[in-house]
Amino acid sequence: MIGKRRRARRENKGDSAGMMLTSLMDIFIVLVLYLLVNQGTGVELDPPEHVVLPTSGVDTAPRQSVVIVLSDQDVRIQGRPVVSMADVVASDELEITPVRQAIEHIKAEAEQRQDQAGMHTEVTIVADQSVPFKVLKKVMLSSSNAGYGKISFAVNQM
Repeated sequence: MIGKRRRARRENKGDSAGMMLTSLMDIFIVLVLYLLVNQGTGVELDPPEHVVLPTSGVDTAPRQSVVIVLSDQDVRIQGRPVVSMADVVASDELEITPVRQAIEHIKAEAEQRQDQAGMHTEVTIVADQSVPFKVLKKVMLSSSNAGYGKISFAVNQM
């Protein structure tokens, strides 16, 4: 009687070890798939050499958006110069018309191509730390007036 119980326990232990190994393999497969899917979710933003980004704590990775670069020389949208910084600083206007028009043009082109990725209404501002706040405010207002409600700033991560 006692021998049968011991034999039954040994047989049960052998089965449970096999089950545990299978469960462990499932966990590893799920982990590998999760890491593969989430490996390339960020967007690389490389600021030009003459732009020094401010330092800040960053919680989220950059997303696909229209990139506006503000340097001490000019304002560039998607790498193309739009207006000189001297003109922006000298202007008393609340918005920068060439910036708004350039952003609207990008959005119209994306709608024409029916490119869903290009129709995201998000702007990322890559600004030199020496750019005055009044210029940032003008760029943000211009972006907002062009229909781009989400505005992000590129910063150096702490």
